[in-house]
Amino acid sequence: MKDVIKNRKDLKHCNRIVVKVGSKVLVDEGGAPDIKNMHNIVEELSFFQNSGNEMALVSSGAIGSGLEALNIKNRPDDITELQMAAAVGQLRLISIYDNLFDAKKCAIGQILLTHDVLNNNEQYTNAQNTLLSLINHKIIPIINENDTVSTEEIKFGDNDVLAALVASLINADALILLSTIDGLRKSLSNNKTERISLIDKIDDSTFSHVNDIKNNLSSGGMKSKLQSAQLATSRGIPVIIADGRKKNILKNIFNGVDEGTLFLPYKKNILI
Repeated sequence: MKDVIKNRKDLKHCNRIVVKVGSKVLVDEGGAPDIKNMHNIVEELSFFQNSGNEMALVSSGAIGSGLEALNIKNRPDDITELQMAAAVGQLRLISIYDNLFDAKKCAIGQILLTHDVLNNNEQYTNAQNTLLSLINHKIIPIINENDTVSTEEIKFGDNDVLAALVASLINADALILLSTIDGLRKSLSNNKTERISLIDKIDDSTFSHVNDIKNNLSSGGMKSKLQSAQLATSRGIPVIIADGRKKNILKNIFNGVDEGTLFLPYKKNILI
């Protein structure tokens, strides 16, 4: 199905959907879990899950939440301190998810991955089988990098690329990257910007629109989201980058509303 995505109206046919939510959506500026945003995300995922869709959630926010709980004001450079924060924050967030999803009669399961797992054939297959087993039993996998033991991954993409790998792993019909921006934006001559609604192929000109600013809570940015979209679309999976703080954002996307930036699957472009 995903290879026939031509425009937004086709998205309503997507069944297996991976949703990645960034740190700045899940935690506030101080790092505390943003219960309102988390509730909205859970409400939407539960709606689709209970409607017969197969949903998977890639969740960031563990480090930011852990830093706030430990009263660490600035993101440290020391890996062990980041791992400590991840250990505290991951438990904190999954507890909130458990309560919110339980209220919606949705079962969840936690999966922690590292890139080396996905680069090892046997471990790749094991991870794939576990995820598909959860999905087949109508359990929503909540996936994060295993930041408590990983080193390189803790600084890599705020789970954006991991989300693309997961989407490919489970043969998803769509990948949604939710952040605090309403899509990829291009600069205009009047110093304003304009959202780009549709991109049919990601190339150097696409990356020229990136203007990332570092912050304490997340390691990702638009560049890592474009890298994620590039990977997923090259494997035939449409991607949308959209504002995860917006009410009913997922319902709007899958009803064909012009939300965020839609990246068409590259395999489809080749077949045209």
